[in-house]
Amino acid sequence: MDLPAEDGAEAPQEGNPEAERPEGSQRPAGQWSGVEVGSWLAAHGGAAELAREHALTGRGLLRLTEGSLRRMGVAPRSRRRELLRELLRLRLQQEVQELRSIAGSCGAAEELRSIAGE
Repeated sequence: MDLPAEDGAEAPQEGNPEAERPEGSQRPAGQWSGVEVGSWLAAHGGAAELAREHALTGRGLLRLTEGSLRRMGVAPRSRRRELLRELLRLRLQQEVQELRSIAGSCGAAEELRSIAGE
């Protein structure tokens, strides 16, 4: 199984972004190291060896597909599906965090404008 992960291919309590990160990680999943990806995979189906075998980083993790998981040797199909479900949850949490960050930045800018009398 020496197949590389697809280019550009990172949670236990649902709905809580902090709980989705590997222990001690404060970075977005797309910036995770292989060790952080391995921790996340270990908590979501025990596929931690994939991170090491395929030099998988957070960016790669977020881009995994059923086909790439199949080529990486993840079987059976039910295991791939469960992992993909968890990956989707992680992707959605990343999007929510980014949107909150954007909304927070916009709100701060509007607040500064109102203080400045614009």
